[in-house]
Amino acid sequence: MNLTERLEMEWELKRLNDDYVRYADRRDFDSFAALFTEDAVLEIGGVERRGHDAIKRHFADREPMVTRHFCTNLRYEPIDENTAEGEIYLAVYRCAGPYTEADGPIPYDRPDWIGEYRDRYACAADGWKFSERRLHIRFEKVR
Repeated sequence: MNLTERLEMEWELKRLNDDYVRYADRRDFDSFAALFTEDAVLEIGGVERRGHDAIKRHFADREPMVTRHFCTNLRYEPIDENTAEGEIYLAVYRCAGPYTEADGPIPYDRPDWIGEYRDRYACAADGWKFSERRLHIRFEKVR
């Protein structure tokens, strides 16, 4: 992989991550699930969800909430032309209850979680997708 190919891959993976947090925060779970390969694994809170239906069910089963995901320190490593790995730092703000996206500002004091995603990616016919995303939580809000 030459430098131009690597930069293109990294740009596409950054965009994939940007779409992930945007769709999650906007509760667009059909678009969210489409970011994953058909047999992908999404692990949050130690629970694995495998495949598009299981990933969508995870969100459909949650109580309504307003969220914002902030990602930094994006690092990608190609394995070959069609697979890569990555690690991304994450801070998540979540507010369940009487608030909606139309409300604001919502009173809040600190993130619910700070951690990192550890990812595996596969290049499909329609672009890069998550084949595995696992959230490792380092800090959690005390309730």
